[in-house]
Amino acid sequence: MHMSKQLIFEFLEDLSVNNSKEWMDKHRNRYEEAKNVLVELFDPILERIRLFDPRVVQPNARRALNRINNNLMFHPDRPTYKDHFGVGFGYGKGLADFYVHLGVDELLIAGGLWHPPSYKLKLLRQEIDYEGEKLAITLKEQLYPKGFRLYHEDKLKSSPKGYSNDHPHIELLKMKSLAVFKPLSRGDFYSEDFSELVFDSYKAIVPFLDFINTAIAEP
Repeated sequence: MHMSKQLIFEFLEDLSVNNSKEWMDKHRNRYEEAKNVLVELFDPILERIRLFDPRVVQPNARRALNRINNNLMFHPDRPTYKDHFGVGFGYGKGLADFYVHLGVDELLIAGGLWHPPSYKLKLLRQEIDYEGEKLAITLKEQLYPKGFRLYHEDKLKSSPKGYSNDHPHIELLKMKSLAVFKPLSRGDFYSEDFSELVFDSYKAIVPFLDFINTAIAEP
């Protein structure tokens, strides 16, 4: 499997320097080959995750694979194609989910809520206001010991409206995306223990996802 996993990065590296529809059309067989390797790898992982957590809606790894095309309607400056494969497992559209990112320069396991609309962010902040200690304990006891970090780049510079600067969870309240991530190496991905690493990470991240999804659930 190690040798076949290398096909993924060989394809992505070539794509990133030949980022055009013409090149992709000529090398579609390599794209399909890379996807097949990912499906073969992630199908058993997803099966195990679904046994552990039947709420996961993706029926198979092929459905969990994100599109490799960038959305150029809203971001016309982006390249035609992404330089990574993304695999996402979750509970439905608009909810916090679990994500594995396999890119040319960056590999990581992540989870959370990315750039939510303002009404969801408001609900999340209300939950942090009342139940922030629960979230803080989840981060400190379940996620940080497993190598996860809180994504800090997307946050307000000052306290959000309605919350004081001396709030005990002000740093969490400032977040505009609430997500955690764990950096990986290609060595982690090539390892025979990769499947175990993904499954253990999923188990660790579920209480974090549940906190977010409870906060933003439709009444």
